[in-house]
Amino acid sequence: MALVTVLSASGRPGLAQVRQLIKAGYEVRGTTRNPERLSQFDDIEVVSADYNDPDSVYEACLGADSVFYTRPSFEESHKALDFAATVGSAAKRANVRRLIYNTCCWGPPEELGDVGQAGYDSVKLMINTLKQAGVQTTTFQPVLFMDNLLTDWAREDIMNNNLYTYPHNPNLEASWICLDDVAKFMIAAIDRDDLIGRNINIGGPEVFTPPRVADLLSGHFGKPIKYEELSLVDFSNRLYDIFFADIDEDMRGGRSENRDAFIESMSDFYKFNNVSEHKPFKVDMAPVLKEIPIELTPFSEWISQQDWNEKVDTKAG
Repeated sequence: MALVTVLSASGRPGLAQVRQLIKAGYEVRGTTRNPERLSQFDDIEVVSADYNDPDSVYEACLGADSVFYTRPSFEESHKALDFAATVGSAAKRANVRRLIYNTCCWGPPEELGDVGQAGYDSVKLMINTLKQAGVQTTTFQPVLFMDNLLTDWAREDIMNNNLYTYPHNPNLEASWICLDDVAKFMIAAIDRDDLIGRNINIGGPEVFTPPRVADLLSGHFGKPIKYEELSLVDFSNRLYDIFFADIDEDMRGGRSENRDAFIESMSDFYKFNNVSEHKPFKVDMAPVLKEIPIELTPFSEWISQQDWNEKVDTKAG
């Protein structure tokens, strides 16, 4: 089987990509700044790479048939365009045949143009930046991850307070998808020439409102778990404290890690999700699955497969 380089392989999306590539029989090279995070996998090549060092990314891509790239998370989101340019250029220099990009969020369809939300409107810019290098690229835009429930911003309330807390309107419909299913879509695109250049929004097999998610959690744990809508400011503060509390003030400067700017940005993002006519968390998966027949994981099945006592390294990358 061909060699696939998974960039940021020790992050949550990357770990799922490695798992699924191994199951599919591919040779895997994973990049990380923390090799111990990949020690659970046998027979994969582990290399060090840093997006701030273009030569290291080029070396990681060299010899690979395909490269999986995932949009950076909160800590380095201010460098997203630079990183996309670095990955595209490195993949081109290394003669990579196919580049598969995971945006980690919904992207507005081409016919919509800009939708007035900065985070979503930047998705097209990042995709175009990545494609400018000229590598054949397929982009998947997953709308909301089941795996978010295992993170520091959700799991503690579920386990300790019998609460599912999120900044979602109780009536908000969402097509939750697990990271392993996102990885399956990415693998399916490796040899699909008809998907070159495509930007595809994806979600899970079911659409749930937040109270229904709480019901599913209640059924799994055998006790009542209640949904509580967090205010946009409270949730944004929670994220900030998780991702940036250990960064010295003098290192933050005017970047997005500034608490006020971060809270404003995240509040705008979730407010848009709650009220937008575009319904960015809801995906009609029937036409997607007709074109790419992936077997998606039901939410209740995913919940039962997790080790809820295991501490997830939310910030790993």
